[in-house]
Amino acid sequence: MLEKIAKFLIILVVLTATANGSKYLAQKPDFLTPCVVGDPSINSCLAQNLQALFHQWKDGIPGYNALGSLDPLHIKRVKFSQDASQAIAINADLQNVYVTGAGQAVIKEASFDPKHYVMKALVFVPKLRFQFDYKLKGHVVALNLNGRGSGYFEAEKALLYLEMAGRPRVTPEGGFADVDSLKISFRDIKQFHIQLQNLFGGNKPLEDSAHTLFNENWREFYEVLRPAAEQTVGGVLLDRMKKTFAYVPASYFIKDFH
Repeated sequence: MLEKIAKFLIILVVLTATANGSKYLAQKPDFLTPCVVGDPSINSCLAQNLQALFHQWKDGIPGYNALGSLDPLHIKRVKFSQDASQAIAINADLQNVYVTGAGQAVIKEASFDPKHYVMKALVFVPKLRFQFDYKLKGHVVALNLNGRGSGYFEAEKALLYLEMAGRPRVTPEGGFADVDSLKISFRDIKQFHIQLQNLFGGNKPLEDSAHTLFNENWREFYEVLRPAAEQTVGGVLLDRMKKTFAYVPASYFIKDFH
């Protein structure tokens, strides 16, 4: 009887350890190259490693349940609010937002400041699509808006600037990074398109006219939506990077990160 209990406890411990997963990524993946501070090629090396984060782990890190999908990226809620005195004033509540396209990101440039532990990058995304359920009120010049339904907006050929700051954390398992801040700014896009179903309670001619107005003057709408989009995407990526570098040793990315 005691032998059976002992075997049962051993199996239970093994199953629990497997369910919880490892505390850190013990073996460096082949697609990551530890870059060396001071090496003339460190910027291109960093760009390749960041590229791997977007491509190789777009579905999450195998064996690490704390990190979900990057593409699509799920955001529970995004809110926009503008001053009603402006020519374009949109107050919107977006829920169940799914962002697709990050998995196709290309790191154009990257750099690292070893004194302040700041990493910077220029990221090109061929197409970012935000799909959502919405509630909206506001106006565009004399056109009053009031609707709810499903919708999306797309930004094509988007150039994003990413700045991430952290600090080293040395443990018996290795050197990690505590990510403190991450900022995203949309530097440029070449096209923007927005589509909102049921914008006027089923009045299709008025809805079509409104979309023509929106998309012919897309830069104005893009500027209205951009601050909230930057803040929201930046917040989600900050959480993602915190979890990534809590699990993956920073030395897999930068050899002498300490």
